[in-house]
Order: sequence, then structure tokens, then C-alpha cells
Amino acid sequence: MSQPTSPFDPAALAHKLRARPRQRWQQDGFRESAVLVPLVLPAEGHSPDVLYIVRTASLPTHAGQVAFPGGKREPHDHTLDVTALRETHEELGIAAEHVELLGQLDDMPTPMGFNITPVVGLLKGPLQLSPNQGEVADTFTVPLYELPGRYREAGKAEWKGHLYTMHEFAHPTYRIWGATAAMTLQLLHLLGLMPFSGRAPSAMR
Repeated sequence: MSQPTSPFDPAALAHKLRARPRQRWQQDGFRESAVLVPLVLPAEGHSPDVLYIVRTASLPTHAGQVAFPGGKREPHDHTLDVTALRETHEELGIAAEHVELLGQLDDMPTPMGFNITPVVGLLKGPLQLSPNQGEVADTFTVPLYELPGRYREAGKAEWKGHLYTMHEFAHPTYRIWGATAAMTLQLLHLLGLMPFSGRAPSAMR
């Protein structure tokens, strides 16, 4: 699919995210968590970039991997939106009031025992980050409309008796794969940029 000729419309994306039947997933023993999928508008009228982080090698889970900012839900988090915003502030120094929440993608269970709720958020540039050096080794952005051309299938994997397709997006320095790639793919599908919706929660059972 080619890049759309019309400008990026965050209100249309928000409507699409909130009007559709979102797939939820719950399983005993899985820890609720949330990430922010940050769409960064460098300036008015520009196309957005997708912001990714690289986790430090010393973390107990997902060490060294490309991810979206986020983490486990804490008891005082009233909603998973709150979890995504709190973790983004802790990891990148972005205050909640600087994020416009557009809606949620489908739940994303992982073999590590987390059930991730991806929360799509819009950030207006220029972006000033203060990464937490204990958790974030690096950050980078990829233009949203370049991502379809960077996609490739990354083989098959089996979990709990189910065989599913792995996804990957090419980057000159880092590997965007796993749950992060699946979330990215679903976002592109909702925007009409990719023909495949990514990994459904039911595929992980």
C-alpha cells in the first residue's frame, strides 16, 4: 500500500480505535501491563514518527530489546492508560499532559507472562526526552509511512501448541521484532497501510 495523499488525521485514527471491537485477553498467571505507542508530530502539517526505546542490558526482562515505553500495572494505577502514561514519564520524562491518548490496540500476551495493552498516544514536537539511564539505553524514531516498506516476516514460532508468524521491521541499527513489531503492524493495518492485522490475542492461547 502506498503512502496516503491526505494528511495524517489523529481524530480519524482515534475514532477508528474506539469504534472497533477491541480484542481483550485474560489468563491466570499473566501480569497486566501497558505500553504507550507514541506517534510524534514534529511540526504542524507533518507526518508522524513512531518513537521506540531500547531497553538496557541489565533489566530482568526484555533486556536490550527494542520496545515501546511501558511496564507492569501497579495497584494505584486506576486504568491501563494510567499505567502507560506513568511508565512513559518514568522512562522518558514525558509528562502525561503532553500526551493525547487516541485509543487502545488489541491486548498482546507474551511468552514472558505479560498481557500488554498498547495505548496509542500523540505527542507534539519538538520532543524533549530525559531517558532513565537505568532502563533506557537509547531512543529512536521511524517515520510512520516508511514502516510498511521495512516490514518482513521473521519465521514461525510455537507457543502453547500454537504456531504463529513472527514479524520484523528493518532498521539500520536495531531489530524491531516480537510483540513490538506485532503492535506496530496492527497500527499500520488500522491506518490502511498494511494488509495484515498482526498477532491476535486468540493466537496466543
